[in-house]
Amino acid sequence: MSAASTEALPLDDRSSDLKISVVTLLVFSSIFVGLRLYVSWRNRNFFQATDHFLWTGHLLAVSAATLTYKTADVGAGKHVWDPSESPENLEKYLKWLWFSQLFNLYGMALIKLSICAYILMLDFTKAYRIIIWMSVVVHVGMNFVFPSVILFGECRPIYKHWDVAGSQPGSCWGDKPRVISGYSGAATNILTDMIYTVAPLVYISRVQLPKATLWGVRAVFLLGLLTTSISALKLYEMKSLNASTDPTYTSVNLSIFAVSEVFVGAFTASLPPLRKTFETLLRRVLPESVLGSAARSRKSVSRKSVGKGIGNSYQMKEVGNDYVLNGNAMGKHIRPKHDLDNDSEHSMLDAQRSAGGKDGVGSITCTTEISVSGDDKRSVVDQGHEWV
Repeated sequence: MSAASTEALPLDDRSSDLKISVVTLLVFSSIFVGLRLYVSWRNRNFFQATDHFLWTGHLLAVSAATLTYKTADVGAGKHVWDPSESPENLEKYLKWLWFSQLFNLYGMALIKLSICAYILMLDFTKAYRIIIWMSVVVHVGMNFVFPSVILFGECRPIYKHWDVAGSQPGSCWGDKPRVISGYSGAATNILTDMIYTVAPLVYISRVQLPKATLWGVRAVFLLGLLTTSISALKLYEMKSLNASTDPTYTSVNLSIFAVSEVFVGAFTASLPPLRKTFETLLRRVLPESVLGSAARSRKSVSRKSVGKGIGNSYQMKEVGNDYVLNGNAMGKHIRPKHDLDNDSEHSMLDAQRSAGGKDGVGSITCTTEISVSGDDKRSVVDQGHEWV
């Protein structure tokens, strides 16, 4: 295109928008993934399948983001008629773009598998677990196998993807398979995100939980809708890009949403094990009237005193052969580590169970409560039995 014919055309540059978005999302996501992995290792001293899926997926996402950042140096964000857009830069742009799509695709697939693996560890119903397994099959087929066939099979040899001059031997398919793969992948992500978000919310609405815990779990799962929204925006940008005659400039939004989808997915995948942190935050932000009696009961235990002029007050309960003093177990029985840890997946939903592993509803237990109070003049010991 001659210089005279480009004088009236815009020459604005959006490469900085792409770079800033990539760096911001990478740092933000890495903080939460690192915190999630730290909590998991602190709880068990080893990583589970969900953790391995997460860190490998995030590592691939970082690689994809790095390559996306590099595309901004060789033409991404600039118009195709920009004087700096040389065939050499365009070839590098297409090459980095192909590899970034590859790593982004596999990173997103592994992060979704991390979410599935975590949900399968929770005590959901059999029907819901079957739905999760079915979604795994659909996800692997539509977001891993099908796009891999398109990426590796669209051009033979592969370097024809970035053969701008068309001087290399080989051939490529048309645009239709790639477009179908992009639309089907985004639609599958929206569907699976809805399953992983809405179904748990319906389930926990039928479970008796303290309000603080309930709102904490809701907040964690509702944040998964962020990924759903980004996938929907990707669908819109795909349509715009397919109709564009200025792909290096028009593709900026799609590149940002592609990076956002995988990094926000890693962020939301890191949240469920950190549910207790959200619950604590809600207690600080929301009033006790919203959170219910759970928060008030915890405060009353820590502040409890008996009568005027009485110094210290202690509550001791006998449960089996153990004694509980101010909420701390005293006895020879040792609780499993996940029971002591509020960030474990076992405390994601606070199920009420008896020592024998069955629901405590309908059982009869005897609790011996001893209140010992003392001051400078006297000591009072009251002992009573409560049958529940």
